[in-house]
Amino acid sequence: MTMRRRVTFGCLAAAGLLQAGCVGQVLSLFDEEFLNSIGLGNTGAAEIPGEAPSIEVRFENRTSRTVEMQVSYRTGGNDVETINNIIDPGVSDVGEALVCPVDEMTLGDVTDADAIGALVRLGNGDANAPFIEVEPLGVILKDDGVNYSCGDTITFVVDESSATSSGYQVFAFIRRSSNSVSNTNSNSGS
Repeated sequence: MTMRRRVTFGCLAAAGLLQAGCVGQVLSLFDEEFLNSIGLGNTGAAEIPGEAPSIEVRFENRTSRTVEMQVSYRTGGNDVETINNIIDPGVSDVGEALVCPVDEMTLGDVTDADAIGALVRLGNGDANAPFIEVEPLGVILKDDGVNYSCGDTITFVVDESSATSSGYQVFAFIRRSSNSVSNTNSNSGS
């Protein structure tokens, strides 16, 4: 039997068992820890997003040019890690999840709040194109509810601005898992 037929047969068999009221038998095919994490196990409802084991970091480019962004963060083991992304104009769905704990984070360098964290690429936007350094965010975001907590989403944004000498400005929007939103804009220009 081909793999495709096995998968189809397995799905049809599971659907048939569910329809016949054999939910317990179907769920017993899955790992108990997995079922608990999605709220189908013995522990009740899923604990996500309020107690999610990660922080979602998103990147948004609100300019008409290609933007390169670097986020630096300090892990629970005091190691410094970085995420680099090149985002085309108008793209707002770039991101990744960072496993908690993440003690500190910024756009740029977590060891230097005044470090550049965003470049706006001119011309065709490739790696050899000339670029403009965007003024730093200038803020080190902190965990433990100071600025964010595990389960929250932090979106770093580059937007055009007449308030800065580069003509661009960076912002950090924090969406709390409780659905509240806070805004941290760069320290330059405003």
